[in-house]
Amino acid sequence: MSTTAMTSEELNRVRNFFSERIDSLERDIKRCFWPINELGAPGPAFFPPVMYCFATLDYFSSFLAGWNQSSPSGKNQTDRMVDFSEKYLLYPRKESQIAIHFWRHKLMHTAEPRVLEEKSTHELYYWSIGTDNENHMTLVSTDDPKKFKLHFSPLAFVNDLREGIFGPSGYFKDIQYDVDLQRKYRSCYSEYESYKIAIKP
Repeated sequence: MSTTAMTSEELNRVRNFFSERIDSLERDIKRCFWPINELGAPGPAFFPPVMYCFATLDYFSSFLAGWNQSSPSGKNQTDRMVDFSEKYLLYPRKESQIAIHFWRHKLMHTAEPRVLEEKSTHELYYWSIGTDNENHMTLVSTDDPKKFKLHFSPLAFVNDLREGIFGPSGYFKDIQYDVDLQRKYRSCYSEYESYKIAIKP
């Protein structure tokens, strides 16, 4: 894997690559919430944009870490997603862990988010989704001191992600000047472009 610094041309490709991914996410989110003015039409589709949000978080955190499926450092997917959320999206670490378990793990693998229980404190975490940005990624207490709700707004997330990538303290600014981040990006990009499977008879 090359250890030389990226050229301006390479960095422009990275910028366009990142921008296209965020634009795609924003379009899909808006489409899922677009009102359909027909009798009997369904309401907003909440789960698809949330899944795309967390797949995109997984995607960007993979570039930052330099790997998607196999970590050379022993970290796992949740660790790197939380690290990225905390560093670039400025989400609290606890809330990030809970959100990733709701939306990247439980929704993805069991077709719906689940109530989560913290093993040591036995706190219970409930979820909500909506287009409102109030309390986005903020753990809110309830009448029961052991129960908390974490709200997620896909529209707020895409704004936070765009700022986290292209803002003045964003990932793209960091990658422009950090050769190690560039190496990790190249490593992950190479992994993305070389997946192989074995088809069983």
